Amino acid sequence: MSDLVIRASGIVREFVARRDTVHALGPIDLEVERGQFVAIVGPSGCGKSTLLRIVAGLAAPSAGELEIDRVEPSTPLCSMVFQDYGIFPWKTVLANVRLPLDIAGVSRREADVVARDWLHRAGVAGFEAAYPATLSGGMRQRVALARAFVANPEILLMDEPFAALDAQLRLVLQQELLRVWEANRRTILFVTHSIDEALLLADRVVVMSSRPGRILDDFEVPFPRPRTRDARSAPEFGALEEHIWRLLKGEVEQREHADDVA
Repeated sequence: MSDLVIRASGIVREFVARRDTVHALGPIDLEVERGQFVAIVGPSGCGKSTLLRIVAGLAAPSAGELEIDRVEPSTPLCSMVFQDYGIFPWKTVLANVRLPLDIAGVSRREADVVARDWLHRAGVAGFEAAYPATLSGGMRQRVALARAFVANPEILLMDEPFAALDAQLRLVLQQELLRVWEANRRTILFVTHSIDEALLLADRVVVMSSRPGRILDDFEVPFPRPRTRDARSAPEFGALEEHIWRLLKGEVEQREHADDVA
């Protein structure tokens, strides 16, 4: 696969619900290069999260083939970051972040050093002994990010990780994610409903149709890195945002019309 880390060929996912077969996703053909930051946008229910779960090995495709090229068998293949944080309320911040290293059999002393380093990078230093219930939503998401990066996965899968945060905090964590990623350059698949967020963060934006989700467009984001919020002022930013919005608007209207006819 050379520089390709993910190759999805004809991926389809179907579900059986009340004896009916629901065609949720595909066929999808997608290639992702190693170290790329790829954002996936699309209407609600189009299968974005399902695609991430298939890449993570948490769901099997009903048809098609998924190839993932590993180069570091000693490290985890994938880590996931969810909208609802996914951290354990009965563990301290340090224990949550250290967990992937504990599972990997890393010594406690070494694991603590690495976990504290990532807490510092994520801006949560000083909260090692705190429990998640005592933290704000933004702090919990920082802990989730630190835990995802601490295991040094080859692929980071992020499912709307900032959707539940207020606008100001979302901007802060977007910049934090870019800062950490630019120092780490792991492959990222990032699902979002925000066109603005996709264009600010990603190297590529993949636009999906309404269910069953297929790829409508796939393009490179032309803004140089390191990227800041100033990119939003570029004329190209507005033009790309409008292009994606029109694609998604057409999909939503088409779906609503189909539902009305049915």
